[in-house]
Amino acid sequence: MNTIIIVDDESLVRVGLQSIIPWEEYGYTVSGAYHNGREALDACMRSMPDAILTDIRMPVMDGLEFIKNVRSLSPRVPIVILSSYDDFEYTRTAIQLGVQDYIQKHRLEPEELIKMLDGLKIENNGNGEEEARQQIQRLKKEKEELLAAASRAESAGNRSSEPVPSGVFPELEKRIAELGPYACWMMIVPNSPSWREESHPLSYSFLVQEELERYRHTDYLGARGSVVHALFYAGEELPEQEALREHVSPFCENLLESLRQKCNTEFAIGIGGPSLFANYEGMYRGATSALASLFYGENAIVFETGGAEWTKYTEEQWIEIYKTLKKHIQQERFDELVAWLDGPSTEAGIIQPKDWLRIGGMLATQVTDFLIEHYALDVEKIKQHFGDLWPLERFIDRPQRKSDWITAIRLVFERTNALIVSVRANKTWLIKIKAYVNERYAEPIRLEDAAAHVYWSENYFSQRFSQETGMTFSEYVASVRIAAAKELLKNGDRSTEDIAALVGYVNANYFVKVFKKTTGLTVSEFKSQHKS
Repeated sequence: MNTIIIVDDESLVRVGLQSIIPWEEYGYTVSGAYHNGREALDACMRSMPDAILTDIRMPVMDGLEFIKNVRSLSPRVPIVILSSYDDFEYTRTAIQLGVQDYIQKHRLEPEELIKMLDGLKIENNGNGEEEARQQIQRLKKEKEELLAAASRAESAGNRSSEPVPSGVFPELEKRIAELGPYACWMMIVPNSPSWREESHPLSYSFLVQEELERYRHTDYLGARGSVVHALFYAGEELPEQEALREHVSPFCENLLESLRQKCNTEFAIGIGGPSLFANYEGMYRGATSALASLFYGENAIVFETGGAEWTKYTEEQWIEIYKTLKKHIQQERFDELVAWLDGPSTEAGIIQPKDWLRIGGMLATQVTDFLIEHYALDVEKIKQHFGDLWPLERFIDRPQRKSDWITAIRLVFERTNALIVSVRANKTWLIKIKAYVNERYAEPIRLEDAAAHVYWSENYFSQRFSQETGMTFSEYVASVRIAAAKELLKNGDRSTEDIAALVGYVNANYFVKVFKKTTGLTVSEFKSQHKS
């Protein structure tokens, strides 16, 4: 596997080159990405890569000066210039210094770059540098294995206090021997929902890695989902909590400020308590707990205190929570529900953010179901009303803080209330029409008269009535008349002709047909049933 370093003062170029090309599939690995020639030269003095991709115009030490220094160290290492539009004169000078090739940034295609690198004469630099590269690769692999092992243990709920045996992570253990033996696990996460999408973590993890490599006491481990993991070496003695904060906080503040400037978004860091490296599972759990605590505060840097007791609900308790949510929603007691959610979590402790998100998912589903079932709204109409809040579950899932989560819930309920008010206002005409029919069912009722009663055209009235009630206007009038006829048949010995006239049917034979179609019984059968 050939090693490559990237040197460019533009973070978009560094991140882009690392993220858009599957380097290892082509037999390469990016061993470092640097802001300027000075940083890159220091890296080359430690271990010369197999090839170099470098910009020309950079601060501190530009590309030409960097190339001169590299050539004094190794006359053979291939160098490729990352050229801009107006770098021709610089590029020509660089070629005179022994640069093998150049490629223009604005026309860079991954396949073209790989083809160019494959065409370079990459040689073994000797002097123990091959061993150094292999050591870098072993360290990288150990970090990946460490992160994977810690993640598996956490997912499985493993609470084993057994320390990891010596020799499992030999390269990391060398780092620990030099900078430890105590270390803290760190988790860095973006606050912005858009940066938590799957397409983004890889890019900002490269930026975090760059920052971590500038500090002697930190090691970048890798990314899982939207979380970037790292180790901070705390020294030879177990530090007190306050001493740890004083030691780690300046680094974290600088890291957050750098990420804020480069990514134009806010990040947060959860830091586990210091421990011997052998207890890496405990370190991981501590950082996870600290990261979860961010949900309840406002600080961007949170240290594990060891005092938090996370409540875990049983399935029976989840059922009770479901019932409580449903009762409040069906009774439209939204303010009471927000107050209940915003109150103390439990007497035993606080619940994990993932459980709040589960509650949010329940709320989103129940609000939607309630509007469909109680107000006969279709999903498309609900979606249009909620607009940028739709889908509700995803909107409620976005906040990184409890206070923001409550705000999101409150906004969902505000729009729910507004929709209910709107629906009720729109139903006023229907209530008016139903009253109109109830008052006049014994008389001839024409659709055009009913439409005129609410100042609508006949066509629009007919369409809206069918949409809102699921039946035509004539079917509704018939249902009201037959309901009145049934009561008359139950409570007296009037003739069929008399009852037909009383409920608005001039023709008794037509009344009998409508009665049979509506009830499934003849008038005589209905009378017999109710006499018995």
